[in-house]
Amino acid sequence: MICRTAAEALAAGMTDDCDHGLAPTDCPSCRLTPSEVSALAVMYRHLTTDATRPARRAA
Repeated sequence: MICRTAAEALAAGMTDDCDHGLAPTDCPSCRLTPSEVSALAVMYRHLTTDATRPARRAA
């Protein structure tokens, strides 16, 4: 399967078992830690904001 969007890539990664034979969300070695989730949320926050509002300037 060729993933054409980020959503397709995420779905493909979450449906396939990891190298340890578990679902990636259940594997203690493969699942994301709360700090990794927080970092990703900050990194991709601009994708979830309202595109009609002008972006804030960095300080």
